[in-house]
Amino acid sequence: MNKKVCMLGICGAGMAPLAIYLSQRGYAVYGWDDHADMAIKDLLVANKIVFLPGKILPPSCDCVIRSSAIDERNDEICKKALEGDVAIFRRGEFLAKACSDRKLLAVLGSHGKTSVSGNCVEILKKNGVIFDYVIGGFFKKNALLPAGYDERSEWIVVEIDESDGTMENFSPECTIALNYDDDHVGNYGSRDNFLRAFRDMFDRTKAAIFVPELDATFANMAAQFADKYIPVTDLVGQDFQAINKAIALFCLNKIFAANFTIPDRVVGIQRRNDIMLRTDRFTFLNDYAHHPTEIAALLRYVKAHYSDYDLNVVFQPHRLSRTKQYFAEFAEILDMFDRQFVVELYAAFEERIEGVSSTLVFDSMKSTNRQLLPLDGFNDSMKNICKELAKKNKKQLVMFVGAGNILENSKKFLRDFSFEETEKNLTLAKITFTSFADLTNSFSIRVKTAARIYVEPETTDKLIAVLSMCQNFAVECIAMGNGTKILPPDGTINAVVLKMTTDHWKRMKWIDDGTLYCSCGTQMKDFCREVAAKNYVGVEKLTHIPCCLGGAICMNAGAHGQTISDKLLFVEMVDRSGNIRTVAREKLNFVYRGASIPSGNIVLGAIFKFKEQANADFLRESAEELLLWRRTNQPKGLNFGSVFKNGDDFCAGELIDKAGLKGRRVGGAKISEEHANFIINSGNSSAKDIEKLIDMARYEVNIKFGKFLQTEIRFIRAKRIDVFG
Repeated sequence: MNKKVCMLGICGAGMAPLAIYLSQRGYAVYGWDDHADMAIKDLLVANKIVFLPGKILPPSCDCVIRSSAIDERNDEICKKALEGDVAIFRRGEFLAKACSDRKLLAVLGSHGKTSVSGNCVEILKKNGVIFDYVIGGFFKKNALLPAGYDERSEWIVVEIDESDGTMENFSPECTIALNYDDDHVGNYGSRDNFLRAFRDMFDRTKAAIFVPELDATFANMAAQFADKYIPVTDLVGQDFQAINKAIALFCLNKIFAANFTIPDRVVGIQRRNDIMLRTDRFTFLNDYAHHPTEIAALLRYVKAHYSDYDLNVVFQPHRLSRTKQYFAEFAEILDMFDRQFVVELYAAFEERIEGVSSTLVFDSMKSTNRQLLPLDGFNDSMKNICKELAKKNKKQLVMFVGAGNILENSKKFLRDFSFEETEKNLTLAKITFTSFADLTNSFSIRVKTAARIYVEPETTDKLIAVLSMCQNFAVECIAMGNGTKILPPDGTINAVVLKMTTDHWKRMKWIDDGTLYCSCGTQMKDFCREVAAKNYVGVEKLTHIPCCLGGAICMNAGAHGQTISDKLLFVEMVDRSGNIRTVAREKLNFVYRGASIPSGNIVLGAIFKFKEQANADFLRESAEELLLWRRTNQPKGLNFGSVFKNGDDFCAGELIDKAGLKGRRVGGAKISEEHANFIINSGNSSAKDIEKLIDMARYEVNIKFGKFLQTEIRFIRAKRIDVFG
């Protein structure tokens, strides 16, 4: 099987899980995406996937795997592949190859595939089954990876996408066929061909075909294979999420002859009834529903769970062909909501069809409460809509529905909405803040950036108050120290940025001989001097690391064989809900330049224990010697310090140097000519320039030496509103 693959459109909901699965199986995976989602990119890089520094085909690449959104006739990388006689596969084609050595549990159908396959994953994990899986989406909060591999596994759970016409490549052991709708028929030429593709899949299924008894099309089709057909029964109620769980549990218990149970709390899939924000008057929700059947299921769900709310739907039609086929059905189901806002159609990659637009749906509706919403000015339109809805007697549920860029636009609107509400509450609480504060000089790399809201909380109580507001309004909250190892985004950090600058955050206190408490805002040099004043050893080599204690603990800062965690006993931290706890060092998994500080937690302080002592001259001379070493060996100019971590068997800077990258420039950023593991901002570099250099270094080193470079620096993304889920 191929071992070096190039994946195009790699950040897509179907492509990213496959990329992670292949990487786990030992493939060298290279990726490109014209519109990379940074959160997905970070997830992929964390799974050792290398992003291309440009539209190039990696040398000795075995094949290219493309998403259905990529037209191989016009794509630059595909053209290079064809010229070099490199095979090109669609996602489904290669996925079938990758799972051919497993017993395949295929989940297919028009609606609910991702949710049911995700439910299968959670149930099997909870019940201790060893298996592989590849779903077509992401779990909420990325609580689980969207793919998993275990060399011991016999089975693989895979969501099969019918939209790209690749079903014929799969031969399942068992098939869960959820439901049938005349969606994506165009890829098969006719409805008969589409139905035949499903029937052929049933024919290739070796052991069992599961069909919910309520779906007549698939039930009649499966009945032709009586020896394999198992109806899924006892599905009751209107809650489609509960029904999906029941389907998954029923099928798995039959397949494995087991008595599995469902996890007490199912994580679930992103964009399925995700609560984006909840206030006293409003609940904002997003859902991927883009077919009349799915919107009808969503309507049943919200009527049951939000009976005391007015139901407002902001719907974006997805794809011209689907809109042409179902505009009347869309209009009929949308009319059942209290108010309807129809957004400009998202065509995806389809070519224009005369007469097909959102207006086709809008004009077919009967409601007098409907309104067309162009994407230009979407924020202002939504603000005005919410002002009017706030005057209503009932609470308001606002649902952003569709598979296009409605989510992106709704997040931008809610981000502004949330920040405005946060600012109002900060003012009421008499907490000083600055909007759009210039933080360029707060980061050692000096890219031009600002904080949407900047706060310097004077006390722990005020910090907790800010955290509570951020939690209430789904705003990301970021605590920063000296900004030494951080790459912020160009423009604006869409978060509440906290900096601990008052004396409250710089406290140091000796609890007894050798036991020191130190607050998070203490500068490393002051901490080390305090320890040296008592003649204790163990942190003297850290004296000239330019960071504060909180940041040092989060990244397990170190130098010359010492790390901040060496003498650490306990870490005091606060979570997003304002809960303070003290955690023992051994529970935080300190590793080279990292620690398992839970996401969203802020380090408040730490307790250290020192025993060994030395004379003052030794400590002073050690500090002076290390300062001289830094001045001699580390480049001058605006930089992060080391960009990449060293490996067990390699030095990152040495490999970058051997790859011929010293002095390489992108925009205003360059790889240092003095030390290849440093990136220098010449004064006008953007964050984008620097990230391109990081991608370039990782790619060149991987291609030439087979090593994967991991960064020491951290990226602030903070572009989107948090999703509670």
